[in-house]
Amino acid sequence: MKKERRRIIIDFEVLSKGGFWMCCMKDYKTQKEHIIINNREEFLRVFNKNKDSVWVGYNIKGYDQWIMKAIIAGVDPCIISDKLIEQNISPYQVDRSLNRIPIYIFELNDSYRSLKELELFMGEDIRESTVPFDLNRYPTKEEIEELTTYCLHDVRMTFKVFKEVYYKYEAQLGLIEYFNLDESMINKTEAQLSAYILGAKKPNYAREDVADFEIVNTIELSKYNNIKQWYEDYNNRDFKKYLRANVYGVDTDFGWGGLHSARKKYQGEDFIVNSDVSSFYPSIMIEYGLLSRNIQNPTKFKEIRDTRFKFKKEKNPIEKSLKLVLNSTYGACLDANNDLYDQRQGIGICVNGQLLLLDLIEKVELEFGDRAEFIQGNTDGVMFKFKSKEDVDKYLEICKEWSQRTRMNLDHDFVKKIIQKDVNNYIYVKEEGSIKSKGAYVKKLSLIDNDLPIVNKAIKEKLINDIEIEDTINNCNDLMDFQKCVKITGKYSHAVYGSENINLKVFRVFASKSSSDNAIMKMKSDGKLEKISYTPDRVFIDNSKVIGKDVLDKLDKSWYIKLAKDRLESFIPENSFTLFDYFNMI
Repeated sequence: MKKERRRIIIDFEVLSKGGFWMCCMKDYKTQKEHIIINNREEFLRVFNKNKDSVWVGYNIKGYDQWIMKAIIAGVDPCIISDKLIEQNISPYQVDRSLNRIPIYIFELNDSYRSLKELELFMGEDIRESTVPFDLNRYPTKEEIEELTTYCLHDVRMTFKVFKEVYYKYEAQLGLIEYFNLDESMINKTEAQLSAYILGAKKPNYAREDVADFEIVNTIELSKYNNIKQWYEDYNNRDFKKYLRANVYGVDTDFGWGGLHSARKKYQGEDFIVNSDVSSFYPSIMIEYGLLSRNIQNPTKFKEIRDTRFKFKKEKNPIEKSLKLVLNSTYGACLDANNDLYDQRQGIGICVNGQLLLLDLIEKVELEFGDRAEFIQGNTDGVMFKFKSKEDVDKYLEICKEWSQRTRMNLDHDFVKKIIQKDVNNYIYVKEEGSIKSKGAYVKKLSLIDNDLPIVNKAIKEKLINDIEIEDTINNCNDLMDFQKCVKITGKYSHAVYGSENINLKVFRVFASKSSSDNAIMKMKSDGKLEKISYTPDRVFIDNSKVIGKDVLDKLDKSWYIKLAKDRLESFIPENSFTLFDYFNMI
């Protein structure tokens, strides 16, 4: 945007049967807060003063913006809320006149997690208001005070989430400025924005050629040509079948997703190279004409990729904005609601991506045989272990030939040591000393992805620094580090703890030594109880704010130690050593 717009976090609470609404706001820059209770005149005063602001919310697209627009239009927000929630009517069909009211909004909801789940991860209070939202009368003064506290809490939590993902807002803003788009485009998702920038328009007819993708002509396979032939057989193109093959000593599944292949419980050191294809899927789209056929000017996509590479070298922050377009285009090809939707191209990209990497793996196997190991293959890269620097140099020559033939560029990481559970869980140290980890057990946690942090930390400390699991866990006294985040899905009516029925959807539980504590259970619709998976047999629940709290005497640290050791065992083969051994040798 040409000027920095004010960003205001907003949240509404509506009791549609009680004729009550309220909203809380928080200015992102000044952090000033404002509360409005059932006062349209005050809301209009604030809105008109800030109508050019960007209104930020969690599920603002699906709910809050329509309550805002109803108040602006003089429509009863309680009626709109009832239609949205109770009648489950599409927001765009609730009252079509509301669609014409322009406001700038930015959505934080990623459709995967609720705000309460993120509050749970952040160690915040996740208790719900005791005021029922189906209350059929106007709330009392005490109830309004409770609703105000609840609403203000959610606004503060939304503010905290916004700070954590602010880079996404900046990237989207960068696209709008770079392409000189109308400022209302901030309302779009990344995929919608990409489709608009590329000038994509869905045809008004359904394509029937999803299975008619072609294999690109630069792929040269001999030993594994049968895999290419499997894809060429139309009988296999029902997208239900998959092929399992042993590729360079590793069982590999070929189907309709990215390449996934890895040695299980593998450990290796020295002369290891991890090679990733630069902007793999975008490059396939460009080099082989596999962009969505809905794009009117395909050369624009190539210009964006080339400019992004240039900006990345120059450390121009706009490269992150351009990366949004490149990375969201493939997924949008498979999204029926996006103007880029083109299943044939999307599947063609995926299949050819697997075969191009298979081509590289085959060339390495034919050259080195048992003088090298294929460690893993993933969606956009491969990893090998060699016996000498000379072999690594030869491998790089093979990569150069492959790149020239396929028109794909490779980036190489030279790895000193890797410990790998499977393709989705590994940790390795690069030659220059930096460490990379991936997977639920060892990934880098964040404020909004923070389940069992002490277990994650204990495993990494053991693998990297040879610190015993017991030492890491027993020396930690921060209660939040021991939180187990639990969610009740829609298949279950409620949770059960002892004789207590709990109607919350998310919980924060901790392993307990107390014999008076119980397991956390969930009730199925048929009345059967099930223990919630991956939780201790005895837990205590703390849904209040746990930031800064010390552990309780009844916390059962032995449960966390056992879990960490079980997970660690899935990484390490027998008679192996840790990354700590490597550091001792240098």
